[in-house]
Amino acid sequence: MVFAGQLHFSQFKAPIIPRAIDDPGRKLRVVTVGAGISGVTTAIRLPQHLGKHVDLQIYEKNSDIGGVWLENKYPGVACDIPAPCFQFLFENNPNWSKYYASGQEICSYVQGVAQKFGVRKYMKFNHRVTNAEWNEDEGKWHLMIKDLTTDKEFPDVADVLVLGWGMLNNWEWPKVKGLHSFKGPYMHSANYDTSFDPTGKRVAVVGGGSTGIQILPHIQKVASHVDHYMRSRNWIAPIGFGAIELEKREALSEGNFAYTAEEKRLFNSNPDECHRHRREVEEAMNDYMTESGFTYGTPRQQAIQKLFDEHMKKMLETKPEILESMLPSYPPGCRRLTPGPGYLEALVQPNVNFINKEIDHVEEKGIVTEDGVLHEVDAIIWCTGFNVDFVSRFPMKGRNGVTWDEVMDPEPECYLGSIPDQMPNCHLYMGPNCGAGAGGSYIVIEGECELLVSCLKKMLREKIKSMSIKPERLKQYVAHVNSYLSTSIFGQPCKSWFKRGKEEGRNLAYYCGNALNLLYAQRHPRWEDFDYTYLDEMEGNPMSWLGNGYTLADYSGGSRTNYLDPEEIDFPPLPTEEEAEGKNASVDDMPLRAKPVVGAKYSNMRPSSSVASLPHQSADTTTRSAGAVLFGRA
Repeated sequence: MVFAGQLHFSQFKAPIIPRAIDDPGRKLRVVTVGAGISGVTTAIRLPQHLGKHVDLQIYEKNSDIGGVWLENKYPGVACDIPAPCFQFLFENNPNWSKYYASGQEICSYVQGVAQKFGVRKYMKFNHRVTNAEWNEDEGKWHLMIKDLTTDKEFPDVADVLVLGWGMLNNWEWPKVKGLHSFKGPYMHSANYDTSFDPTGKRVAVVGGGSTGIQILPHIQKVASHVDHYMRSRNWIAPIGFGAIELEKREALSEGNFAYTAEEKRLFNSNPDECHRHRREVEEAMNDYMTESGFTYGTPRQQAIQKLFDEHMKKMLETKPEILESMLPSYPPGCRRLTPGPGYLEALVQPNVNFINKEIDHVEEKGIVTEDGVLHEVDAIIWCTGFNVDFVSRFPMKGRNGVTWDEVMDPEPECYLGSIPDQMPNCHLYMGPNCGAGAGGSYIVIEGECELLVSCLKKMLREKIKSMSIKPERLKQYVAHVNSYLSTSIFGQPCKSWFKRGKEEGRNLAYYCGNALNLLYAQRHPRWEDFDYTYLDEMEGNPMSWLGNGYTLADYSGGSRTNYLDPEEIDFPPLPTEEEAEGKNASVDDMPLRAKPVVGAKYSNMRPSSSVASLPHQSADTTTRSAGAVLFGRA
């Protein structure tokens, strides 16, 4: 019986897709540019979380994995973040040789992780992407790839384009007249000639940023004379972000220490101890990124500045003229902090000439400064940084033919540092305002990859053809970031690559908060901040993503109770005796302790909180149902 005003079911004509809800009916072709830390993270996580629903290809211009750590080979190249904090969250290295690891050791670590998880099969080396263009009708990126070994080009097509080309590896020569007229060896630090021997030579080291600070002590020890050119004032951190551990080891003066064989044996035999050490160091490092430490003018911030001031005055007391030229008025952290062990000591050595005058031009025999003096040298090392304008490494056109460089001009902007405007289905690693202040890049990159995985799953579940950030949301996000940074040490006047070499202007390096704040935002994106287009099969019924009412298990004979699989169950924690009796119980604490544990056994109702004791999660998702991959908890 049909009552007045009601519709009979036969009058509903919305088309239903003849597929199960967990059958997306397609694979997403994902092309990634770069096989550095970002590329390796992508190669591990996408197959792990998307299984057969993703078709991944990574193109790398170099001959191997490693990115910036493969390319940079200058003397003293190292990371200024403690090694325990500069590694994948899921792969603690018990064998770091030193607290601050060398670039070569970091590169070997990244390559070892890639080998362990078998991800080289997704990578083509000596291949460079030469062009990318978005096709709106298809909802795909059309790419051109060059095989650098044969010089031949071929096309590729991607549903999603991932850019892992790095932030600090697009080096460029400084704009100095006559630079290439010099007759002796000259090189950029990012393209260092490892066959060059500075022993007994007169060498110019140009630049006082992180690279120049690392190179100078090594060159000074063997060169007969060094001219060190440094225009900008800079704080040289006495201890860096790893201060507490250095102090415990009585290694403050050295600025680094080697792990003992006994410690390495302990870390190898007891992963929990290795993880405890990492967490302790990382907790202390993240303590710098607090409201009191990074907000300009607070007592703690002023105390940190006083410590740095006293350190530099003590180290340069024999060369007051250098101190006068170097000591900044801006707060520490406005420019990138570098521990710089041995740098200030090298500056006061008799074979080092500190020059803070502008370079006018270069001649055959050396460098001429603004006062007309020719400084003759045998070799020049240019430590003059990188192009940090976030320009594209190849011609790239997005929606309506707009180019990448047009989108990034005049100010580079990306939502959460990853999602650019007018570039649908495009994800950028280490984009503008992605830095977390005191931490390393791994936590940022892994969070960005979690955001990428979430986007890909959403596209598959909901039959999305393209997704892009709403322009007005991006503007609101950037305004929020700028407002936050204006009150921090990062927003104070100082010349820095953070501001593209300017004293004033937007800080393009840092996020509006600490690493944990950023990770929370990456793990829980606001989907309403995006615009979407949908596959043609969704036309006429926007709810057809629900499928035909069934799951793939109904057709394959698989389990239809996978919600009872241990990894799909959200086990609540058992209360302690005190909590059960209502003592010391805090509702606020419960969500922190109730984190689901992937791979937990049913009997393990209250799993150990030790990360090292958790079961290893295989990158192979073929044993999980499609429903679990796209709709499950893990």
